[in-house]
Amino acid sequence: MPRAFNQREERQIGERLRQDGLRLFAAQGVLKTSVEEITRSAAIAKGSFYKFYESKEVLFFELLEETQNAIRAPLLDDKILKSRQTRAHFEKRLHAVFRRVCDDPLIQFMGRESEFLAVSRKVPPKVLLAHQNDDQAFLEALIRKWNMRARPPKRDVVAARMTLLLLVSLQRDFLGEKLFPHGRDAAIASLADCFFAPASRR
Repeated sequence: MPRAFNQREERQIGERLRQDGLRLFAAQGVLKTSVEEITRSAAIAKGSFYKFYESKEVLFFELLEETQNAIRAPLLDDKILKSRQTRAHFEKRLHAVFRRVCDDPLIQFMGRESEFLAVSRKVPPKVLLAHQNDDQAFLEALIRKWNMRARPPKRDVVAARMTLLLLVSLQRDFLGEKLFPHGRDAAIASLADCFFAPASRR
């Protein structure tokens, strides 16, 4: 039976589990990472892991959410001046977000069907529901922040175009180096069209 930890030990162990879990997940994904690997790296007994997380998938999902929130936070930055709430500035920020999504191993692993199913089957429904609610709140805040059209776009339209941008980031190999930038630019322009008058196309 795992021994009890004091509060200081719990904080330290929790942080080690997150750091070592992040490193292992980033290198090999959820399916190839075992609880034994995480706990061995964190120097605790396997049974102690479950005092902190229901499963490795729950730990992965927590780390993924934090990554997602950090990547999209600049889109809602309160320091953005109204004079900079332009289509060009919005697209510039989307390009920065896109690069970070492409470079983030957790998001890229989650784009694989086998990894996605492994995580979604183990994460409790209430956690998934809270995640969906957070996503909806983000979309509503994004619309309030950036909409410059007479009528705000529907949330589902924005969600669909953001999903398209994510899907492009996950299909670099399929699109190839020649088509990938065009797919990225088209997806970014489509999302910007939700909030601004369409840019002139040459």
